[in-house]
Amino acid sequence: MGMVYVAFQLSTGRERALKLLQPSLAASSEAHRRFEQEARIGGQIESEHIVEVVAAGVDATTGAPWLAMELLQGETLAAFLKRRGPLDTNAALELFAQLAHAIGAAHDKQIVHRDLKPENLFLVTGRRAGGAFTLKVLDFGIAKLVDQARRSATGAIGTPLWMAPEQAQSGQQVTPAADVWSLGLIAFRALSGKAF
Repeated sequence: MGMVYVAFQLSTGRERALKLLQPSLAASSEAHRRFEQEARIGGQIESEHIVEVVAAGVDATTGAPWLAMELLQGETLAAFLKRRGPLDTNAALELFAQLAHAIGAAHDKQIVHRDLKPENLFLVTGRRAGGAFTLKVLDFGIAKLVDQARRSATGAIGTPLWMAPEQAQSGQQVTPAADVWSLGLIAFRALSGKAF
């Protein structure tokens, strides 16, 4: 849905990740809505394990929406597992403590991520003393507020191999249980090193 660049924020002197909507989606009002939703939803969740959106807007010249986010150094869980294999017990416990904090904070705000998968979990290196990594959950572009999900049926949306069964059936209500399903699949992948 978007392209991500490294940008320099003049006001702070810091590098940021700048996410732009794909030009092919610029005319889509639904793509604009999801892109803007990603900025708003991430800001509502109180967890250090959610990627921080520091600014958002729409370019006056092109009409393209943009997000400025903290720039992360590290790799996705998918890349880590491909490179290193399954996690040991201690690393898995640390990963899931951080992931549970992020998703619990989202669910406390009645937000369902709906696309949890190793590619959307980022392991940031060198952020805190005593820990090998800090987990960040990415991409709230298709997240949904639970109240909205109860009032409207949604089409199948998400990544098929990581979706809960109710997400694959058009018209089904998606609840926080969908994220819990994905967490179970992520745990299996992280601990076994195997796809299901």
